[in-house]
Amino acid sequence: MYQFISQATLSKFGVNALKMTTLIAMVSLALINPVAAEIDPSQLDDIKAIKINNTQVITAGLPKAEEFKTLQQAGVEVVINLIPKNNPNYLAQESQLVTDLGMKYENIEVDWQQPTIEDVEQFFMVMDSHNDKSILVHCAANYRASAFYYLYLATQGIDVSGQMLDDTLSPWGDLQQSFVKYPQWQQLIEDVKHKYSPQ
Repeated sequence: MYQFISQATLSKFGVNALKMTTLIAMVSLALINPVAAEIDPSQLDDIKAIKINNTQVITAGLPKAEEFKTLQQAGVEVVINLIPKNNPNYLAQESQLVTDLGMKYENIEVDWQQPTIEDVEQFFMVMDSHNDKSILVHCAANYRASAFYYLYLATQGIDVSGQMLDDTLSPWGDLQQSFVKYPQWQQLIEDVKHKYSPQ
């Protein structure tokens, strides 16, 4: 079962801010599966809205068709696309491009206007099923992708508030302004946190 560990809970056990930062870093590294290929980010600067989270998971906007080969050469083994097939940004040949390069392909159709907990839970299952692989999670602009990855991290038993929140969701820019503009996403994040928080 996925759970959150809050700062307040850690404080009860004498974990101060410095120890908390160290703990987050250690747990984040522990989430990296050592059998997964490491992603080499050195050739990925041109990928739209790329966010290098660690050596196993990156999030991004929609790569150009020719960039999937670069991603494969950089070590990506699984591509998770969160763009719905009826979205004008959906790249119809993406599945073929990805599988022809020997990578695995997953598509979770996340409606920008109405993202659901069921979408997030499907994403959790896909991430868990590929936890021994290096992964690219992408959407059109790295909003859906970074939000879903943030929620995945949050359910792995670490506190993702503060700096980790800002870092993981950095593709969103100013979070306060973004959540005012896209309240359905703030609501989704709150709903998932509520569902998976210890009762």
